Amino acid sequence: MSRSSNTSGTLGRQPMSARTQSPEESALDIALAAHGIPGAQVRKLVRLAAPQPGDERIAALSRALTQLYLFNPLGDAAGRFFFVGAPGVGKTLAIAKLAARAREKGRAVRLVTCDAARSGGIEQLRHFAATLGLEIEIAADEATLGALGPATGATLLIDSAGINPYSPGDRAALEALAAAAQAEPILVLGAGGDPADTVDAAHVFRDIGCQRFLVTRLDIAYRLGSVMAVPEALGIAFAEGLSAAALDRGIEAFSAETLAARLLRAKL
Repeated sequence: MSRSSNTSGTLGRQPMSARTQSPEESALDIALAAHGIPGAQVRKLVRLAAPQPGDERIAALSRALTQLYLFNPLGDAAGRFFFVGAPGVGKTLAIAKLAARAREKGRAVRLVTCDAARSGGIEQLRHFAATLGLEIEIAADEATLGALGPATGATLLIDSAGINPYSPGDRAALEALAAAAQAEPILVLGAGGDPADTVDAAHVFRDIGCQRFLVTRLDIAYRLGSVMAVPEALGIAFAEGLSAAALDRGIEAFSAETLAARLLRAKL
């Protein structure tokens, strides 16, 4: 597995290509570089955005993001989803927020956890479920997951234990659970952190089958370099973005427009 290019030293720097850029391009270059986005990726985005004098910056960047990356929100439709990620990224709260949104839209929801080894994880999900008037189901092994039955019009959300992506044993156990669940694996990533490390970890989960990822902690992460590095390196799609601790708010479907606004730190 190759590591992404070094992203250190981006803060406060002037882009090397600034001498040949228009003022609009230079401003966009600096704004993106401040997130710790790798230089080659910044240059690609600036070139495709090609902002002109008077051009609306969010719209220009949104067009470039649409050309380069996939945006595929989970939405409110029925489905069967198995949430995976490293420990502490916010999987359980993410599932609770998605459940709250589905309930608000009038959709039936089933909450399942296979994180039976961590009592705190079960109790946290049970607390969220009680707030929503739901019960949780515990499926601690492959046989129980495989026996869950069809979702049949419901949104089925399965919480898994966080794993060390560099542990072969952890990876094998998670892959077996994902296969037994017969659900789409969704990667959960916390915003912030080193882009290269994030890509290396996300690579493991993509190999397990993740084609979409959900981002947490958008309210406490100032730089989105790690978030941007994942689809650039691995080609998986943006799904949802989560912020705020409250159960009934802080969830948004990622779109090119909302991501452009976050990268430019603007409000729609």
